Amino acid sequence: MSNSKSQTATGLVDALNGRPVRRHPETGAYFVKASGGAHFWGRVLDAIVFLAGYGILAALVAVGRNAMMNSGSLLAFNDAFWLTLYVVLWFVGLFVYGMIWGTAGSVGDAAAGMRSVRIKDGTTAGAWLGGWRAICWSFFPFFVVMLILAAFSGSSGDTWDPKFAAFDRRSGVAQGRQPVPDPKVVAAHQAAEAERQNLPNLYGQRPDARP
Repeated sequence: MSNSKSQTATGLVDALNGRPVRRHPETGAYFVKASGGAHFWGRVLDAIVFLAGYGILAALVAVGRNAMMNSGSLLAFNDAFWLTLYVVLWFVGLFVYGMIWGTAGSVGDAAAGMRSVRIKDGTTAGAWLGGWRAICWSFFPFFVVMLILAAFSGSSGDTWDPKFAAFDRRSGVAQGRQPVPDPKVVAAHQAAEAERQNLPNLYGQRPDARP
């Protein structure tokens, strides 16, 4: 069974950045994956934006709790309630950010010039799936390590979700430019053709030689 890379490979490269051009199997449309570095820093920015937003929300909750303490409310002294509230807000916040990521695109996507789409047809995850994909970040503590490895290897898949990839919105293909043949593939084909043509001449035999 062929893997995803072999199914989407085209033997073409982007005319603008020289990276390999892929094809969505179901639609036949071309796309170029974002570079590993762009993908890494885009996701880092997403993490920073979310943590900043959660920090502001947590600070507002803390102010509200202090106000309740000053008014003598017993609920303000229930540590279990407030801890649960912080946890709930964490996952709700992730889900909401994921909904934005799966529809309009995240802040990191915009800054890195990329967009997370399904490899099979180029569609986005949508609000519901996007929200759950964002929540999955909390259950993958090695996510950042994998992103670092992806950045050094040049990979730009969405790490733990092989059905999605971040495509480069700044590539020539995304701007409507036609891809060009990969020089490495062309050279390999030429070498194979030259070898095929030289086969009849092996051991000094020519094509029209008689025994």
